[in-house]
Amino acid sequence: MALAAEFFDDGSSFHAIDPMSINPEYLTNFSIYERYYIKKGKYRFRCLLVDTKSITKERLTQLLQTWDTVYIHKKQDKDYTEYIKNNLEFILTHKEIDVKKKTSTLVHLSNDAVQKAFKTNFSSAEGSAKAVDNIKNLITQAMGFLSDIKSLDGMVDLVGHDYDTHSHSIKVGWLMATFINANRDLFPIQSTSNFRQFLIQAAVSGFLHDIGKIKIPKNVINKPGKLNNLEYVIIQSHTAYSTSLLFEAKLSMDSLKAILYHHENDDGSGYPCGYRSEQIPMMAKICHIVDVFDALTSKRAYKEAKTPYQALTIMAGKNPYLDTLQKFENEARKNKRTPVTAIVRDDYDSKLKRLREKEMIEEEAQKRVEARMKLRDKGMSHCFDRQLLKRFIITINKADSFDMSGLLKRKA
Repeated sequence: MALAAEFFDDGSSFHAIDPMSINPEYLTNFSIYERYYIKKGKYRFRCLLVDTKSITKERLTQLLQTWDTVYIHKKQDKDYTEYIKNNLEFILTHKEIDVKKKTSTLVHLSNDAVQKAFKTNFSSAEGSAKAVDNIKNLITQAMGFLSDIKSLDGMVDLVGHDYDTHSHSIKVGWLMATFINANRDLFPIQSTSNFRQFLIQAAVSGFLHDIGKIKIPKNVINKPGKLNNLEYVIIQSHTAYSTSLLFEAKLSMDSLKAILYHHENDDGSGYPCGYRSEQIPMMAKICHIVDVFDALTSKRAYKEAKTPYQALTIMAGKNPYLDTLQKFENEARKNKRTPVTAIVRDDYDSKLKRLREKEMIEEEAQKRVEARMKLRDKGMSHCFDRQLLKRFIITINKADSFDMSGLLKRKA
């Protein structure tokens, strides 16, 4: 789409990009503008480059190095998005682009890919395969960045925000790739190319581990408060839904197992199968640790986000009320009627008495739900493989933006 060589605008029609993100080897088909301040709320945008084919790659490289910031008109957003899709690896591996800008680019594309996957018609094998291929292609380009410890310095800005299924899925896939790459000795894979494929499979399983939530009623998924027992049971079905939706999508068996079993606990108290430590696949154990870490460090309507340090303290802590917690969780899993009886002795109408008695039982049930959530935060070490969790703490502690040294000293 041809655009004018000059615009006078309040800035809302343009967005800034780092000129270093433009690949001279892949000449662009969108216009690049510079911005001049005129007065408050008014800018002049002058086109720097209309046709990249009119100059040599060497000259374009020189120009890009002299510009601090350039601008793209929003009418060419689709062209620019297509460009970064095709040049993501170039952008993420460029030494002169700041890690936070790389993160912003990656998250923008990843959100788009995950949202499209969540809108896919999975009744069609072709549709499910396409959704998975889109994510796999993106991850393949981004793997060098995703699996690098230094990339966590970009991710740190994503921690602590409101919980969102799409961004949660991206962070889970990202952290899985980083952790596995930093702990290669856990995996008996000799070939570099085979290990890279394993990393890609792990990240794909993280990006798609919650895809089954599209089958969960929206009033449960979007509930602003804590889930009651029935809703708790309903939400647990998402692991099986995820696996069934992706069964025709040619995912590896490791990926499918990670998705199906990522809520299994080390002591056998998880779901869907109640598997114990030795029965749970390694990739699923890793997905479980990362999933809980991000859930705890995300804000919900009914709870504030924990800091990474607080989250990992809870995850590594032994729960002194474990018997009571497991009793409440067992009630929730089986959707048992709250084991209390309410009797109203006042001289109410009989219908009003029964209504009030029902309300009292529901109030008690809600108290038990709240108690279950509070007790869980007293310690969750029973949920995870201890050595694997320790390795996770050590891994993220290697990133400059995460300091877990105090926790490591306590656990030494």
